[in-house]
Parts: sequence; C-alpha cells; structure tokens
Amino acid sequence: MLKSSVLVVAHPDDEILWFSSIVKRVDHIVICFLEIGGNPIASEGRARALQEFPLKQITVLGIKEAGVYDPVDWMRPKPSEVGLALREEERGSHREATYMRNYGELTARLRKLLANYKNVITHNPWGEYGNAEHVQVYRAIKDVQVKLGFNVWISNYCSNKSFRLMESYITGYRSNYVTLATDKAFAAEVCNLYKRNHCWTWYDDFEWFNDESFIQDNGMEHCSVGCGHFFPLNVVRMELPNNTNVQRGRRARLLRLLARILRLPEPRSDM
Repeated sequence: MLKSSVLVVAHPDDEILWFSSIVKRVDHIVICFLEIGGNPIASEGRARALQEFPLKQITVLGIKEAGVYDPVDWMRPKPSEVGLALREEERGSHREATYMRNYGELTARLRKLLANYKNVITHNPWGEYGNAEHVQVYRAIKDVQVKLGFNVWISNYCSNKSFRLMESYITGYRSNYVTLATDKAFAAEVCNLYKRNHCWTWYDDFEWFNDESFIQDNGMEHCSVGCGHFFPLNVVRMELPNNTNVQRGRRARLLRLLARILRLPEPRSDM
C-alpha cells in the first residue's frame, strides 16, 4: 500500500485526524482545499500552519471550500456525480455551483498530480464522520482512477452521522485491508500546530484510536460477494441536532416547498 504512494485529503488537519499512521510514510501528501469562505482567521491560519508543517512533501491545491458541511440531508444521503446531493433548497444556489465547479477542478488537477503513483490513499465514500467535501475528493479520485489505473485505499472512519451512508456501501466490498498503529505523538504535535494558528477544525479533546485500517477500493461496486467478514470500523461519536431542531428544520423546508407550489411569499427563516 505504501509503495509509490500519495495521500490525498480534503482539508488541512484531515491528514492527521484520519491518516496519522501513514502521514510520515507516504511519498507525497496533497491537500485540496484551503480558504474557508467568511473565516479569514482560520484561512490565514491554515496557510501559516502548512508553512510550518514538519513534513515538506506537501502540495496544496488551494481550492476555496464550497461551504457544504450543513446543506446535506444525512438522514437520507444521496450520492451524486460530484459527491453528495445537497438539500432541495440548495438547488441553483451559489454553494451548489461552487461544489460542482470544485469537482471539475479537482479531477483536472489530480489527473496530472497522480499520474506516476501506484497507490492513492484518501477519504472513504461516506466522508468519515460525514463531510460532503471528503466525499467529493473520493469521487474525483475514483474518476481519475479509471483513466490512470492506480490502486485506491480508503480510511475506515465513520460516525453515527454518516453511518446510514456507510451501510449502503457494505454489500460489494471485498475485505482487503491493512491495519496500522496510529502515531499519537506526531498527531498531538500537528494538532497543536493547527491550534496555535487558530485553524483546528475538530474537537479539542479528541483522542486518537490505537490503530486504523485502510481498505482497498478497486472497483468494489462490481464485486459479487454478498456475505463474509467486514472490515474494521473506527466509529466516532458526533453531536447531532436534537429532535426539536430536526423537526423544526423539516417544518421550515416543508413550508418553503408549499410556498413555492402555491406561489406565496416564502416564510421567514425563524419560523
């Protein structure tokens, strides 16, 4: 897996959160996104942190994030050609347009960067804990894999948020995986680097697992094996909206839909 290998992640700190066991062992690291819209402190902090990063074999594409962390229905997630389908109210929005445009840029640039590698290690198709840009990076790499023929290896992290999407990928996976010990000391060092630069995006008290697994993903959707053992999962617990907030969000979406159908003024966002 590590021979002629490159690690491709969506955001700064993904490389240490989900790939600490291999981040020092791959030949190269590619970080896709950098700027966070509306958050100049974190955006500038990311740039500083990457300049100070203890590993130098890094390429930063510097693509601006689309801001699609929230507008995905994780209760009923739907894969799309560019990653995940956004909620209905996002159709035609600036975020959707940016998300789609980013996919084209990712595939074009990764096609050039990954041409000489045998193994590409990246996010899984459910986006670890549930991140639409993680899924987008995975989709872009799978698109490029068809043209370049490298091996793809994905992480084994998921959460209660992304579990439903993960379940849809169970059938058809061959359990060809590698398990390695996480590097907790190096993870703590890099975590502190991001925190000093005010751009750590994960929980402050996160504790790394003892090990993590990487599953080979070479056309698994064509596998006919319907039963057998599954690969290990590192399941992260996420704080999710309570039922009141969920119901309020569903009610607001329903009201907006009815307003469009009846050609009425759309309800206020605080309803």
